[in-house]
Amino acid sequence: MKAKVFHIKDMKFLGISNNHSIVLDDGKDAMAPMQALLVAMATCSAMDVWNIMKKKRQKLEDLEIEIEGERADKYPKIFTKIKITYVFKGEVEEKACKDAIELSLRKYCSIANMLNKSAEIEYEFIMK
Repeated sequence: MKAKVFHIKDMKFLGISNNHSIVLDDGKDAMAPMQALLVAMATCSAMDVWNIMKKKRQKLEDLEIEIEGERADKYPKIFTKIKITYVFKGEVEEKACKDAIELSLRKYCSIANMLNKSAEIEYEFIMK
């Protein structure tokens, strides 16, 4: 996997990998890198959970994830705590939801498994 970053202007940068791009800055006009990391973690887990729920033959209609991170006060200001809330919509079983989340966060999601070395990761889920 490779990526390249180009300076646009001021604190704005363009990242490109495999012909896909993202613009990041200091959070003024675009996502800051740490915000993008939270979005990436939520997306990584969402993809896992979606696939696991489908394999479990759950009637999942929609999945939303809210993610919030707390950072250390001192540099490098790493995440120290991350809370994820999964919102399942459809005819799903509670155990299937819990199992899918656990598998994602403990086994499959690369980003969660990197971040859990420095941050406490907790989750909750809601079934609608």
